Amino acid sequence: MYVRRTVAVVSVVLCVGCGSGTVPAPAATSFPTFGKVANLDAPLNSEDFDGGPSISPDGLELYFITDRDVTNGGEIWVASRSSTSEAFSKLQKLGPAVNSSADEGAPSISADGRELFFDRSPDGHVFIATRSSASEPFAKAALLDLGNHACCDGFPNISADSLDLYFCSSRPGGFGGDDIWVAARATRSSSFGPPVNLGSSVNTAANDCEPGISSDGLTLFLASDRKGGSGGFDIWVAMRASRSVPFGRPVNLGHIVNSGFSDERPDISADGGTLFFMSNRLGGHGSFDLWETS
Repeated sequence: MYVRRTVAVVSVVLCVGCGSGTVPAPAATSFPTFGKVANLDAPLNSEDFDGGPSISPDGLELYFITDRDVTNGGEIWVASRSSTSEAFSKLQKLGPAVNSSADEGAPSISADGRELFFDRSPDGHVFIATRSSASEPFAKAALLDLGNHACCDGFPNISADSLDLYFCSSRPGGFGGDDIWVAARATRSSSFGPPVNLGSSVNTAANDCEPGISSDGLTLFLASDRKGGSGGFDIWVAMRASRSVPFGRPVNLGHIVNSGFSDERPDISADGGTLFFMSNRLGGHGSFDLWETS
């Protein structure tokens, strides 16, 4: 069942146009490897909950959730910087068109900056806010119809071409717990079609959630509490040879990235060089913090 996790959260998956089914995973040498993790520090991280990262294609804006200075739970903020060689320094809370008296979470910004997908709790649904350009404010967010009017869908992640929306759901038709699903649309002006479960090659009887898709749609990061992890939720990665075939079985990113705590909501930069995620591991500023690895 979907909830905005604040103690133990499931992480991510990246992919575009995924289908269901099981295929052999690519050779282990083709999987990405990452180095030492680094905390994004203040002012991005605070003593409160800071998580749910979504990086813009140019790497200059990072959308995230924070519980700081609010009485209604999590809200979506955006941090900015003038170059990717600098730390994020300027923070801004998104306005009432996006944030409400409910609990917003898991933002995902489109490649052109005109669509923001996120979830809202206790609604347990995915919402979308749009704007005419990346420099304009968002119009009032609207419920996204994903064909499930009961609880619970969440943790949306939009593909680089904005045609495939990956998300997490406990809806009927899954393999147990939370599963990763994808809904596709023909054009930006079209509605999303019926969601498709990513199948047994990706999903298990455990919780598999928080997808994050790479810009080429061939690499899917996710968070899972399946067997073989380091403790809590770990970040895993699944790959495929082309967008017309299913993803292979996920591989754990290992002890350099994952800890004995909950490591979740991965989001990969457009160039594939930096993975952002959230974790409540030791060495942070509060509960969950924002981290990165290259």
